Amino acid sequence: MTLQEMLREIPRLTTREQLLLLEAVSRSLRADLDAYDMQGSAERLLGMIKTDEELTDEDVERIRFEHLTA
Repeated sequence: MTLQEMLREIPRLTTREQLLLLEAVSRSLRADLDAYDMQGSAERLLGMIKTDEELTDEDVERIRFEHLTA
């Protein structure tokens, strides 16, 4: 079914069916936005710690540990 077909069908749905559709779309959007927010956060973290050389995983873990215990 195309978007245009779906949009034509919405007014033909009962109020209950429209509410169920709205809930399903809302749930789907929320899941997509949550995934997008998590991805965006990770991308924003890249490059936040400026170093002269690339950090190893051990360096990053040590920095995280020091930050959390400070």
